[in-house]
Amino acid sequence: MLSFEEKIQSIQSAVAPSFDLVYRNVTIKQQRVCLIFLSSLSDSASIAEVVESIVITAGNELILTFYPGSVEKQQDVHKAITSLLSGQSIAIVEGSDVFYCLETRSYPSRSTAEPSVEKSVRGAHDGFVENIILNTGLIRRRIRDPKLRICINKEGVKTRTDIAYMYIEHLVDPDILQDFEHRLSSLDETEILSERNLCEELYGKTWNPYPHVRYSERPDICAIHLLQGYLVVLVDNTPTAMIIPTTFFEQTKQIEEYTQTTLIATFTRVIRLIGILFSLYLLPLWIVAMVEQNPTMLQLPLMENLRIVEFGFQIIFADIVVEWIRQSLIHTPTVLSSIMGFIAVFVLGDMAVDLGAYTNEILVMIALTNIGNLLTPSYELSLANKVFRIFIGFLSLCFGLTGFCVGVFMHIVLLLSTKTIKFPYLYPFIPFSYKECKKILFGSPIKLKK
Repeated sequence: MLSFEEKIQSIQSAVAPSFDLVYRNVTIKQQRVCLIFLSSLSDSASIAEVVESIVITAGNELILTFYPGSVEKQQDVHKAITSLLSGQSIAIVEGSDVFYCLETRSYPSRSTAEPSVEKSVRGAHDGFVENIILNTGLIRRRIRDPKLRICINKEGVKTRTDIAYMYIEHLVDPDILQDFEHRLSSLDETEILSERNLCEELYGKTWNPYPHVRYSERPDICAIHLLQGYLVVLVDNTPTAMIIPTTFFEQTKQIEEYTQTTLIATFTRVIRLIGILFSLYLLPLWIVAMVEQNPTMLQLPLMENLRIVEFGFQIIFADIVVEWIRQSLIHTPTVLSSIMGFIAVFVLGDMAVDLGAYTNEILVMIALTNIGNLLTPSYELSLANKVFRIFIGFLSLCFGLTGFCVGVFMHIVLLLSTKTIKFPYLYPFIPFSYKECKKILFGSPIKLKK
């Protein structure tokens, strides 16, 4: 058993001295108590109440009591230090052989706001933040089921990041839950800093651009998936949740499908699916028509004196310019965002056409396909579709209709080979399920069934 001084010394030797590492000693009637906490991660009001509880109980010769937060006894000094670095306070009491871990955490956090990636006209306008406690509360507020279970792990040698996964006991698929817990328990000693980092550690790093899980910053979307038997994973310090498992068509759903009337929701859903299909195959099909000088049944106008190399360069250059603009808008400060719109007018406007950088027809097709990308609710799915659109377009440019067919075949094979734990990535179309296809096209109410 370590003495009072040895316990303090063990923490002082293990934790590097910092300005926010605070030691507070309280002595009441010959009983010494040392309170250790990080001022940057602890609530000052909670610390004051803890000290007040020590003074009141020890001063009145009562059993030492800590309030108002929860208290956990810890024998292992290393686990106590992990709790300290997570924002909890450590109380060392003279004559006691344990460390008391007190709940006084108060993480810096921004206010909840609607995610910029997943906006909606109707429905809730709150979103996840970087605080895992607040994120858990946003889901608890929506699902008040006693069967909702939330488990938390700490992963990483240096980071010790909190990872919480939640599910409803009588709804979750046991195979999916067992597979996830097995993967989580067999994680290597790798530092976890984000949900993407965790996904790569769980399911491996691959060159496949399509996401193995669905990402969302909306608590209402996560609550809907929990009621449908999915597993939701939260990582501290990141505002994005992972929904497991997922499929290609699952990532084309929006929250407005649950906030509009049946007819409007079905109409928007069908229009969105057509737009996503256009973002993949419209541009390669048009390239085939131009290369083979075939106007098709639509009587598309064909370019005169078409030069394949020049034509291909113009399409690739126009698509790359749009991608440059997209990335620059993400990283441009708000004050300078208006300048980017001014630059885009020159790069993609009449001036660029007059200079011969590309033709009006190319600009129209590039615009249509990129609108389809913006229609895709999942940001990761839209980027993966864009990569394969360029790949299929390149094959179509080189080999015409044969190249297009080969590219589409390779695309479908890749989608079928994408691992999603239990369901094929193109389910319910491959393998075909009439019931599930009907749900995708026409929607369905949320029912508590597996």
